[in-house]
Amino acid sequence: MTKKTVAPQGTPLMRQYEDVKRQYSDAIVLFRMGDFYETFSDDAVTTAKVLGIVLTKRSNGAAGNVPLAGFPYHALDNYLHKLVNAGHRVAICEQVEDPKLTKGIVKREVIEVVTPGTITSDAALNEKTNQFLACIHFHGDAAGYAVLDQSTGELFIGECLASNLTEALRKYTPREVLLGSNVVYSTSVWYRELRPFVSTVEDWVLSFNQGQRILIEHFKVRTLKGFGCADLELGITAAGAIFYHVKNSLSGSLTHVTSISPVADEGIMELDSFTLRNLEVFKSLATQGTHGTLIDLLDETVTNGGGRLLKQWLTRPLTDTKKLNDRLNIVAGFVSNKRQLQQCRSILEDIMDIERILGKINQSKASPRDLIGLKQSLNKIPELKKLLGSVDNNHWSKVSEKFADTNSVCALVAEQLNDEVPAQIQQGNVFRAGVDKKLDELRQLAAGGKQWIADMEKEERQRTGINRLKVGFNKVFGYYLEVSKAQQDNVPENYIRKQTLVNSERYITEELKEYEEKVLSAEEDIIAIETELFANCCQKILDQAGPIQTNAKILNRLDVLSTFAHLAVQKKYCKPILLEDAVLDVFDGRHPVVEYLLPASERFVGNDLQMDVTKSQIHLITGPNMAGKSTYLRQIGLLVLMAQVGCYVPAKKAAIGIVDRLFTRVGASDNLAGGESTFLVEMIEAANILNNATPQSLILLDEIGRGTATFDGLSLAWAITEYLHNYANVAARTLFATHYHELTELEHTLKRLDNYHAAVEEFGDQIIFLKKISPGPGDKSYGIHVAQMAGLPKSVLSRAKEILNHHLESDTQTGTSVPPEASNQLSMFERQEAAFKKDLDKVDINKMTPMEALQKLDELKRKHGL
Repeated sequence: MTKKTVAPQGTPLMRQYEDVKRQYSDAIVLFRMGDFYETFSDDAVTTAKVLGIVLTKRSNGAAGNVPLAGFPYHALDNYLHKLVNAGHRVAICEQVEDPKLTKGIVKREVIEVVTPGTITSDAALNEKTNQFLACIHFHGDAAGYAVLDQSTGELFIGECLASNLTEALRKYTPREVLLGSNVVYSTSVWYRELRPFVSTVEDWVLSFNQGQRILIEHFKVRTLKGFGCADLELGITAAGAIFYHVKNSLSGSLTHVTSISPVADEGIMELDSFTLRNLEVFKSLATQGTHGTLIDLLDETVTNGGGRLLKQWLTRPLTDTKKLNDRLNIVAGFVSNKRQLQQCRSILEDIMDIERILGKINQSKASPRDLIGLKQSLNKIPELKKLLGSVDNNHWSKVSEKFADTNSVCALVAEQLNDEVPAQIQQGNVFRAGVDKKLDELRQLAAGGKQWIADMEKEERQRTGINRLKVGFNKVFGYYLEVSKAQQDNVPENYIRKQTLVNSERYITEELKEYEEKVLSAEEDIIAIETELFANCCQKILDQAGPIQTNAKILNRLDVLSTFAHLAVQKKYCKPILLEDAVLDVFDGRHPVVEYLLPASERFVGNDLQMDVTKSQIHLITGPNMAGKSTYLRQIGLLVLMAQVGCYVPAKKAAIGIVDRLFTRVGASDNLAGGESTFLVEMIEAANILNNATPQSLILLDEIGRGTATFDGLSLAWAITEYLHNYANVAARTLFATHYHELTELEHTLKRLDNYHAAVEEFGDQIIFLKKISPGPGDKSYGIHVAQMAGLPKSVLSRAKEILNHHLESDTQTGTSVPPEASNQLSMFERQEAAFKKDLDKVDINKMTPMEALQKLDELKRKHGL
């Protein structure tokens, strides 16, 4: 947002606004005025346009021409995220004095600055998706980064080469990135790919010494070695800058951030953006939505935190077999004990989003019901521990033992708050009787005052004889006595007329007003005391943020692993055997998403795979389009990915050698915005594979070279295949689907290459795809058959057959022969043959004897001169 000047205005209120706006000139200032948030001048024009609200003008004094747009204060959550999502910073300026106790202009201060990376309102957050703010610090060819989710308190720091920054950040997809003020970013690959909102800090903020000091003071430790990140100097610098920015520039709090998670490449499978896109892990290639994706299939988690953790696991699969087997063994325990599995998921369903409740408490935005929800959620832990201990399972026992003691938090909330509490603290009756002596006294006064008013109504009716006299209340006049016009003559002299209505008059008395003041002041004091008690209670909970977050992480993990078990039971998945050798041995493997989306009347056809990098490294798969080659490739990729997050896989048996890097080149399209053609996109992806693959990798190639001339593409595909086979440093397990049948000849020269094909049955002009991958090369492409199934005009199909036959009969090695011109007329022989076939089709041989059939055939031959 460009910096805008504020035109001077004459009224005291506008001068106060100008002072605030000068300090936050790059933000939209929401200026609290009574029950409304108002915006002025350019801010008002922008706000009205973004929110679709009315743009007006102030109608008083020297500020009469100032544009104005506003909305009720209680609608802030409905509007704030719209302003932020439109790419604006928003400064919330509140009244910090009681207008009743102030003479002149009420004092106002900015209490919070909200940006895309720090907004935490429920309306702005996706329940099962993290919202990250990142900071990047560059030093030479290296970059350090820190990633913070202020809504949950998660903090990650890491380092990488500047050239790898895009892939490092893509795992978090930050909505906002913080940079030094002198960093030029508009042409950077990471910025063009991720398009985050960018904020800047002064360069001096990005200092290792300051960053380290800020973090040590925050976590109250002597060194950061306990977090395993002491050597990540660039990452520490970035993290310190985030803390400084949130606390000083945004007036935020980070008390709920209780640990640092260093980002390590060791033990993590490398997944690039091409692979995540091609395997449709998070987004469908067809719709760009989540329907038909792996996350859509796997995410049957019952807690929000579990959903967020599942996404983190899918972006960072493990290569550490010990950690993976720990996960798989917990899942196996649930699969073997289905009753406990259902009970566990039932308990987890009642657990609220503990991490985000803690985030709300940290920002003083929690409601009384949030605290009750936190208590009820933490109270479920003893139930879960009992459940995990009900089965003799060492892996479950280890999980149970990791729970921290949060009984003091539950006891605090139970002792102080009522079981039934209102949505907002201002509604009162939040705290139990006996928590505060002064509060109890004021409640008695307020309750007694209301009774006194009821008694007064009765007494006044008797004293005056006005049998329909009523005591009422509104916010303008307070308490009043209402008398109908018909009984007006009986009104005593001490009644003071306050308001005239159509059918009645309203009065007050000095006695009524005196008591009203006592009652109303008591109610105001009650709200003030309960607000203070609530703040104290929240602070005590924040003091236990560490144990609470520990338990939240365990609950999230239990949710994901029990979900894996639930899927395994429901969909008949098997437990994969994980090996260190570069092998893949899958029996009756299935594509998890395609299988899930098939109609109930259809059955997915499973396929086997036996691959050993020392014997059968490259599988070259030929066959027609629609025969299932691409599905097969994606299926293998998804099986490996699922196994390496600790999930059961869709197969009857699966032995999977750990994959350190998973590469896919499946399908391609133009990147017109980036100036890249289909063929260039293919070559970029292929180059990424050849430059980064290792013998422990898995490569899935589909149609290399189809974006250029036939022989250019064939030559490149041939050379790439030889390179993957002959160079030991990139000799990875490779599945290569192609239409270049010439490549099948490589089986004779490359000893670790085996031919496979997608099986097809042919019936006349019709073909049936068997969806099976079988040994040996394919014999045809069946392209014209597929075109026929797609509904191409018959004339096009007929001409295509002519050209195909011409090329098959001629010398195709040079690629220079020209097919004969198309003819609109049939030759004499073709007409004769067509007439003969027509008469022959009319013959029903089932009703003829062999002798009659021979006689009929002789008759037709003589008729047509054959």
